[in-house]
Amino acid sequence: MKQILKIGLDSAAPYPMHSDYNSAVFEGFEVDLIREIAALLNLEVHYEVSLWQNILEKLYKGELDMICSAVTMTTSREMILEFSHPYLQFQLCAVVNKNDELTGLQSFKNKKIGIRIATEAEKYVMAQFPYNATWHAETNQELYDKLIAGRIDVLIDDSPIADGFLKKNDSLAIGMFMPGTESQYAIAMKKGDVELKERINETIDLLKENGKYAEIHDKWFKQVKLVI
Repeated sequence: MKQILKIGLDSAAPYPMHSDYNSAVFEGFEVDLIREIAALLNLEVHYEVSLWQNILEKLYKGELDMICSAVTMTTSREMILEFSHPYLQFQLCAVVNKNDELTGLQSFKNKKIGIRIATEAEKYVMAQFPYNATWHAETNQELYDKLIAGRIDVLIDDSPIADGFLKKNDSLAIGMFMPGTESQYAIAMKKGDVELKERINETIDLLKENGKYAEIHDKWFKQVKLVI
């Protein structure tokens, strides 16, 4: 019998990392990656879908084995979670309507900025633009809808996720990449779960060595600019 691996997924699907689990087609970069990892380790994957804050809490409590859902590696998170080797590099970016222009951080003066709750983008905006009006959303879709409707002037998001939304909304564009925000996604596990982390790391390394990782990466990001 295969060992069951319980994986948390953000219900606000960060496509193209992964689509909505309950949609007709469940797909994405992380879906392909986990499928390969599970096959090599002979694991059966069970997904649990909830809001970002909820799956984090369940991981802390040991109710999940891992989260593979656009989790940014940070120093503070590494104090309370185990992380696999990183599997994607990216940067925060500012998304605007195509008729708007950003020429640098000074362009954000007096702009209303949209950000998602409990994300690194939110932390960045609150530190970098403490005097700007901000709008905080539970989901990425809310942010993009507000930007299209003109209720906010700009939103800050992870570049892979921004690219997924831009492909569906040709009225939007990346105005600029935010300086000093180079980051990495990795699989998050409960603190102390070192054995699982080592197994996952060995498998990620193998996928990079045998070319499967590059195949998956190119399928989803070959023509996408994720960093400057």
